[in-house]
Amino acid sequence: MLGVKVKAREAEKVKKELKKLGVLDIEKKVKRSKDYIIFPITKKIQGYSIVEEEFETKKIKKFEDYLREFLTPEETKHVRHSFDIIGDIAIIEVPPELKKREKEIAEALAKAHKNIKAVYKKSSEVKGDERIRELKYLYGERKTTTIHKEHGIRLKLDITKVYFSPRLSYERKRILEQTKDGEVIVDLFAGVGPFSILLAKYRKVKVYAIDINPYAIKYLRENIKINKLKGEVIPLLGDCREVAPRNIATRVIMNLPKSSDRFLPLAFDVVKKGIIHFYTISPEENLYEGKVRLIKEIAKAKGKKIEIINKRIVRPYSPRNYHVVIDVNCSR
Repeated sequence: MLGVKVKAREAEKVKKELKKLGVLDIEKKVKRSKDYIIFPITKKIQGYSIVEEEFETKKIKKFEDYLREFLTPEETKHVRHSFDIIGDIAIIEVPPELKKREKEIAEALAKAHKNIKAVYKKSSEVKGDERIRELKYLYGERKTTTIHKEHGIRLKLDITKVYFSPRLSYERKRILEQTKDGEVIVDLFAGVGPFSILLAKYRKVKVYAIDINPYAIKYLRENIKINKLKGEVIPLLGDCREVAPRNIATRVIMNLPKSSDRFLPLAFDVVKKGIIHFYTISPEENLYEGKVRLIKEIAKAKGKKIEIINKRIVRPYSPRNYHVVIDVNCSR
């Protein structure tokens, strides 16, 4: 294996340089002696003293490893292993059986994921028109504002004031891959702009980004500034039924799954000719049939000719219920 041999007094400086170059092998242990330190590297580089050396592999402790240090086998059964990481903040779920252990669980998660600076617990469901939930601080820095990075964009937000889900990362990329330059897009429930900013970052499009939450629009405006956009994002604060432009869109995004049914008539008023991405919650026993029937009924009432071009499960939502998307092509 390859290593960089340096004098001990120069070690910190060289370590930073190797990290910056992206060649430091973080899975191997550094070798130390009284006068010298040898850093494991992944490939040969110029300008350093390169040596052949054997390095031990680090044992990387996982979240589960830390949990086993203080939880009983019975308690371990109740741990929720799914969590959201938004920027450098983690949001976890703690079942009632482990309430007394919640701070220890939060600390264990932060130890396992070095990029996490703060841990909060979900204390309520997402609720209200502004789509926010109550959160309880558990561990780390008492911060609620962060910058989340995804697909080359940066999204600034406050987790206590706006809704954001990192779990829709794939879905956002899927829509981007379908979008072409020149489109006019209406994002009916834009939040801080994960769909809108991404589409305008890589496509020359015009996006009307609407949200009823003033904090969401505040951060959306900031995110427009901190991302170099190819297209244009126009923030609109208010109820989308009142402020959305009509008969203009080639693409409509409806990411309000719990109540999107109520806004389907609006979506058909907004679209001119193009695609409606309809996100909704459906029961396991009737994932698409009922929703497709509703879409067809409203389209007929609006005098629109449509075709269902895609149906897919986005993610599990709750026991026996799924977050799904139905893509509707409106040809007139």
